[in-house]
Amino acid sequence: MNIGIIGAGQAACTLIAELVRGQFAGKILVFNGESHRPYQRPPLSKTWLHNPTDTESIRLLPEPIETHASIEWIHDKVVSIEPDQGVITTNNARRTVDHIVLATGTRAKTLAIDGLPADQVHVIRTLSDAIHLHEALDAAHNIVIIGAGFLAFELASSLDHPERTIRVLAKGVRALPQISVKAADRLLEETPASIRVGVTIERYDQDSASLITNHGPVPADLVIVAIGARPNTELASACGLGTSEGIPTDALMQTTHPRVSAIGEVSLHTQPHLNKVMRIESISEANDSASTLAKRLLGAPEPFKATPWFWSDQGQLKLQIAGLAARNDDETCLINTQTERVVIRHNSDHVTAIEAVNAAKEFMAARRLFEQGPISRQALLQAGSVFSLLQSSRS
Repeated sequence: MNIGIIGAGQAACTLIAELVRGQFAGKILVFNGESHRPYQRPPLSKTWLHNPTDTESIRLLPEPIETHASIEWIHDKVVSIEPDQGVITTNNARRTVDHIVLATGTRAKTLAIDGLPADQVHVIRTLSDAIHLHEALDAAHNIVIIGAGFLAFELASSLDHPERTIRVLAKGVRALPQISVKAADRLLEETPASIRVGVTIERYDQDSASLITNHGPVPADLVIVAIGARPNTELASACGLGTSEGIPTDALMQTTHPRVSAIGEVSLHTQPHLNKVMRIESISEANDSASTLAKRLLGAPEPFKATPWFWSDQGQLKLQIAGLAARNDDETCLINTQTERVVIRHNSDHVTAIEAVNAAKEFMAARRLFEQGPISRQALLQAGSVFSLLQSSRS
C-alpha cells in the first residue's frame, strides 16, 4: 500500500515515525506545503523567539526517519484530492496513492481592523509567521496582543523586555477563560502584560499609533492577533468529507470514504474521556490520533481511547492539564503553596480535569488516574494530592 499524507505537522510526523518503526510495507508520500523541514509549533510562541536561529531544537523528526528510503517529501501545495481514484493534485503534478491521510491541521484566525497597516499586524502559527514577527520586534515598543488565551500570555512572557510595553486585550469578561479562575489567577500574577477585558476594537488611528477601543485609545505599533484557529477542511469539504467544524472520523480515524483518513487537530471524532464528538487542538490529540491510525495501517487496529492533555509555558510558570473541562465546570483548589497550585475541575463529584501549575508530579499522576477510569473529587480531597490517590489505587 502506498499512502499520501497531506500535511507535515505533529500528527503527520508521528504517523510517519510509527509507520517507519513498524516496518510499513509501502511508499509514504508526504505533501508539505511549507518550504521548511517539519518543525514543532508550540516553541514558536515560547522559547524559540529568544533564539530564532535555532532550527535543530524544533525539529520534529530524527534524521534516520526523515531521510528513510520509504519516504518521499513533496514541497508543493495540494489543491485537490479525488478519493475514488486516490489522486492528489498539487500546483505542479498529480500523484496516485492507495490511501489518503488528511493531516491538514489548523490556521490562525485573523481579524480585520480598519486603518491598521498589514505590516503592523501578526499571527503566530507557522515558522514563517514567527520569523516575520521576530524581524519586526526591534521597532516595536508598544505591543498589543488581541486575545486572552494561552497563546496570548505565552507571547507576552516571551516578548517581555524593558523597552517594551505589552498589553493584552480580551473581548470577554476575563483572561484565560478556558481554565479555572484559581489557576488563571496564579498565572496572571506573573504576566508582564497589562490586561483589559470587555474590549471592543473600533479602528486603528495612524496619527496617534493607537487602537481606538471602547476603553479609549491603546498605543500600538505592533499588533498580534491570538484569537484561536480554524481547521483546514477545504480539501475534505470539496469531496463531501468535511465541514467548517472539522473532518468527521470513526474511532479508527477513518472518514466516510474508505480511502481517506484524517488525524490531528482537523479530525472530528468521539472523545472517550467526554463521551462527546469534538475536535481538540493539542499535541496529545495529534499524537494519539496518529498512533491510532498507524496501528490500523500496520494491521493491528485499536480504537482511539486517549485522555486529552495540554500545557502552556508562561515565563517561569508551567501549566499542565490532564482531562478537559467545560468552562462552566466547578473548581476546587487541592494544593496551594508558594510554588505549586493544583485545581480540580468537576461536575458534582465527577472530576473532568486536573489543572497543575508548576506541579508536574501531580499532572503525571492525573494522567495515570484518568487512564484507570473515573476520578472522584471527594477521593482526591481525602487523599490530599493526585499523586497520593494514585499510589493508594495501586496498593
